[in-house]
Amino acid sequence: MTLGRRPLPADGDGSRSALQLLRACSGAADADGYVALQTTPYRGHHLLAEAVLGATEPGDRVLEGGVSSGYFAELLVRAGRRVDGIELDPLAAERARRVCDRVWVGDLQQIAVDELDGPYDLLLFGDTLEHVPDPVAVLRALATTLRPGGTLVVSIPNVANWAVRLGLLAGRFRYTDRGILDRTHLRFYTRRTVVEMIEESGFAVDDVVGTIPVPLLHAERLCRVAHRLGNLRPSLFAYTFVVTARLT
Repeated sequence: MTLGRRPLPADGDGSRSALQLLRACSGAADADGYVALQTTPYRGHHLLAEAVLGATEPGDRVLEGGVSSGYFAELLVRAGRRVDGIELDPLAAERARRVCDRVWVGDLQQIAVDELDGPYDLLLFGDTLEHVPDPVAVLRALATTLRPGGTLVVSIPNVANWAVRLGLLAGRFRYTDRGILDRTHLRFYTRRTVVEMIEESGFAVDDVVGTIPVPLLHAERLCRVAHRLGNLRPSLFAYTFVVTARLT
């Protein structure tokens, strides 16, 4: 993939439909999820939903790695997708079984791929791969469960975000309980290196878009403007990247 400036993101029916569905599901998200379902326009869950729904049709099958309690999977199920999940936490996995067809409990690095119920149309990892010691090995293994030409959608933090850069200039690199420098993160990626990681795993990257959070900004029109402006320099302003790729 060429890593030059990408076209400004479109604001079509798919984006609006994803946002409407996200808002409809927001009441179902509760404390069982590790992260509350984010309904602010053009933030992570909106862009993730748009990517998954844009790459699939009702009835298509999705395998979500790190499904948590199923709070995001529920959105996909409401849109007519069939979701299976993999989850390390047994209690969260039990909650996810309310909405998923099947949930396997285990470490993504050690899951028995031949026990999974493929083929799937799409693999989904929402802020998960940065917690894995060897993401390439995980993607290569789970790619065998995809149909030919199947889709991969990943969201992953951007360690080159302006706030991290500013901290480094001041000599600070402190782990936090959440966010880009979450103390449970084992891997850190920039826009270029996340593309390299995904391509090394056997996928061709079709799209990379950044989430551009602005504190206290929630109005859809203003969020759209911030999103479009921030994606002129996503390596600097993106908080996370949402990457869409296809199996080669």
